[in-house]
Amino acid sequence: MDLTADHVLAHRAAVQGLGGGDLGGGDLGVLALGVVDSPPKTGAAAVAVRDLRFTGPLVRVLGLRGAPHLHRPDDLPALRRRLRPRTSARLASWCGAFPVPALEHVDLVVAAMLREFPGERATKAELSAAITPGLPADVRPLCPPCGTEHVIEGLFRLCTLLAGLELEPTGPKLVFGRPIPGSAGSACPDPAARTAPAPDGASGPGPVVPAVVPAVPTSSGAAGGAEVDGAVALVREYARFVGPFAKADAERWLGAKPDQWPATRPVRVDGRRLLLLADESDPDEPDPDGPDPADAPEVPAGLLLFPRDPYLLGPRWLVAEPEVAKRVWRPVGSPGALVVHGRVAGAWRYDVSGRTMTFHVERWSAVKGSARRAVRDQADVLAGVWGSTALEAHVVEW
Repeated sequence: MDLTADHVLAHRAAVQGLGGGDLGGGDLGVLALGVVDSPPKTGAAAVAVRDLRFTGPLVRVLGLRGAPHLHRPDDLPALRRRLRPRTSARLASWCGAFPVPALEHVDLVVAAMLREFPGERATKAELSAAITPGLPADVRPLCPPCGTEHVIEGLFRLCTLLAGLELEPTGPKLVFGRPIPGSAGSACPDPAARTAPAPDGASGPGPVVPAVVPAVPTSSGAAGGAEVDGAVALVREYARFVGPFAKADAERWLGAKPDQWPATRPVRVDGRRLLLLADESDPDEPDPDGPDPADAPEVPAGLLLFPRDPYLLGPRWLVAEPEVAKRVWRPVGSPGALVVHGRVAGAWRYDVSGRTMTFHVERWSAVKGSARRAVRDQADVLAGVWGSTALEAHVVEW
C-alpha cells in the first residue's frame, strides 16, 4: 500500500478531531491516548483546539513515562491495568539505572501511598518522605544527586497512578490530592458528580475532578480483568490515532519496548516503509475497526500546537523538515509548533501583559489567506484557555 504524507496527516488530523473531522468516533476519542499536560494548561490547550465546547470531566495524573497527562476518568482503570508491570523487564523500564526491585514490592509502594498519605494534599517531596522509611531497601536506593535514600523516581511516579493519586490542575510543582475512597475498580461512585459544567465565562475542557481509589493491581493480576500484554493495547490506540508509524516512535511514546506488538502490515509513505494496524485474524488485511488513511478531509489550514500535542506524534519527518524540527523540539524550553496546511512551518511563543496575550510567530508575514485566518482563530482559543474572556489575543512576527 502506498500513501503520501498528505494522506497520513489529513487522516491524523481528522481522527484526532482537528479541523472538524470526526473519524475518531466522537467524544474527542484522542483522549484515549491521554494528553500531555506539562507545562500545566498545555493539555487543556490541546483539547480546546480540537473542541472548544468540550466539557467532559478530565483528571490530571502521572501517566505514560511518568509525565503529567490529562485523561478521562473512565479511562483510568484500563490505563492502570496496562501500565502495571507484570515482569521484571517491564518494571526495569521505570527504574532507569537503578537495580530492579522485586516485582511484588510495587504493591508495597502503592499500599504505603494510600496508608501514609500526609494530609489532604501533598507535594511529591512530602509524599516521598512519608512513605520511604517503611519500604524495603531495593525500592529506596541511595540517590547520588540527592545524597539521600528515596523511592526510585520512575517507580514512584508509576505508583501514584496505581494508587489512584491525582495531580492538582495547575502550578509548577507536582501536588497530589488525597484519593477518594470508593468501590473497587469503579471510576466514580456517582458519575453525575463529575459532569458539572465549566464555570461561567470559561472556555475549553471541563473541570479536572478526582476519581476514586482503584483496586490495587497485584503482580498476579489486575482489578477489572487484565490484558495479556497491556503494551499491545496501548500501541493499538497509538497507531489508531497517529496512523502509519515506526516501532521506534511507538517505543519512545510508550517509554519501553513492548514484549509483543499488535498485528501490523507494511505501508510506504512517500517511499519510506512504516507500519499500519492490521486485522488481528489476518495481518494481510487492514484493521476492520480503523478508518482508511487514504480517505480523509483536508488538513486544517493553520494550527498553533504545543510540541507534545498528539498531532505531532509519530515519525517527525512526516510533519517537519529537519531544520524546522530543530527549532521546535529542543532539549529544554521547546516553543510551540506553527502548523500550516498540515506541516510544521515554524515556531511560536507567547507572553501575557495585562489583558493581552501576544503570540510571537515565526514567518508570520508569510502566512497568508485561510492559514492566517485560522492561526488568528487558534490564538483566540488559546487566550481563552489561559484567561477565559479576560485576555485578548494578538499575533505578531517573531
